[in-house]
Amino acid sequence: MIMFEVLKASNGYYWRLKGGNGEVLCHSEVYTTKQSAERGAATAKRIAPGASVIDRT
Repeated sequence: MIMFEVLKASNGYYWRLKGGNGEVLCHSEVYTTKQSAERGAATAKRIAPGASVIDRT
């Protein structure tokens, strides 16, 4: 199951996206509040389906 997780860091909160195999696919910056991290995860979830893939090799 693909999921977003909100976690506590030593200096705030962050989110990460985990794949169905448990591998971390990406993570956020550290936010000062849990609410901000939750909003960031919700934003990433909303816009990711429309994101382009650009090959810069």
